[in-house]
Amino acid sequence: MSNILDERVEYAIQQIWLDPWNGNGAEAKKKLEEAVEDGNADACFFLARCYFGPCFVNPRFGFEENDEKGEQLLDRSIEMGSAIGMLGAKRVGGFQPRCGSFIHAPYNSWKEIWETVNNYANQGQVFCQYLIGNAYYYGDCIEFLGVPADKINTATIQNFQNKAIWYLEDCVKKGLHLGIGNLIDIYTSGDYGMPVNERRAKELEKIGADMGVGFYENKLGRSLVKIDPDQAKNYFERAISHGDANAYLQLALMYMYEGAYPIDLKKALSLLKEGYEKDPDDWGFANYLGYLYFRGGDDIAPDYIKAVQYFEKAIGESKWCSDMLGTCYLNGLGTTQDYNKARELFLHYPNKELSALGLGKIYCYGLGIKQEIKKGMEYLKTIPNNQEAREVKTHFKRSLFGWKQIV
Repeated sequence: MSNILDERVEYAIQQIWLDPWNGNGAEAKKKLEEAVEDGNADACFFLARCYFGPCFVNPRFGFEENDEKGEQLLDRSIEMGSAIGMLGAKRVGGFQPRCGSFIHAPYNSWKEIWETVNNYANQGQVFCQYLIGNAYYYGDCIEFLGVPADKINTATIQNFQNKAIWYLEDCVKKGLHLGIGNLIDIYTSGDYGMPVNERRAKELEKIGADMGVGFYENKLGRSLVKIDPDQAKNYFERAISHGDANAYLQLALMYMYEGAYPIDLKKALSLLKEGYEKDPDDWGFANYLGYLYFRGGDDIAPDYIKAVQYFEKAIGESKWCSDMLGTCYLNGLGTTQDYNKARELFLHYPNKELSALGLGKIYCYGLGIKQEIKKGMEYLKTIPNNQEAREVKTHFKRSLFGWKQIV
């Protein structure tokens, strides 16, 4: 912990952002509040972050999410003269200071503000290093430094990216994980002609996982499922404990059909439901809950009504389930029979086995459309090992005059 900022602010940075899984968030927030009451402008900025939700602060602390309070504190930070507050608030999307400008006394320009925060960063203040590193990564430094437009070229941007690497790598060494994603992007994207460094990107993913960042624990787990299932399971369970809801899905898949472990659909179902409750916007949960109810097995009977309900929730974001949902509409399973809706769904992924079977039936029998046996047969030919497709083919015969239905 540095001694550059007020010791209460430094304590809060350590407890809330550097060591969020072991830190004392309640005590840290209390110290920030005390510093704010004492008129510390920097404390206003960091306390504001505590009110802006999971993108700004670890949800394990249970801080109240209140954008209005957060914005009021950003305003105070600016008006009380915090360079950190001015530069940091500029990067909060949608925020506009009530005084009309991010630049406030005692500063007269972005360059003065930048020099102050950059000075703190060069003295080793980790959060200022993060702010400066991000400004280089996103290109905000162009405005802060007043770089003329005609001076911005590939070499200039590469220079900014290299400076971003320097600051953000130092943040990682000090235990601040917030810049890992941007570092990985620099090392893997090849943007602006930057050299690709996959080895370092993989190292950073492991570092993020070791820091207890659920996203990287989940990602590392996914890479190990086929190589070391037990280790993958360990990472998924850690990711769940660190707030990554998607890890419930990845762990559930290990117990589902063709999963890494012996099938246990009851366990998979429990994990999927728990994850879905935590993150209902993750369409993967709806897809796989629908899949499990559509297919059934392992003492769980198919439940097409539930399958359709989950598929309908997922289909707006993901067409992965379109073959199964189309099959439900084609056969009236858990929903009203609707041939046109079924065909529309099958056409999203016509090469999937269920889609090809469904389209083959629709065109061969003329379900909801004009009969086109030849077209239907073309779909059925793509799934030669499907028993139902073979049976459908026996209902038709090709003659010199084309295809005819014989049954």
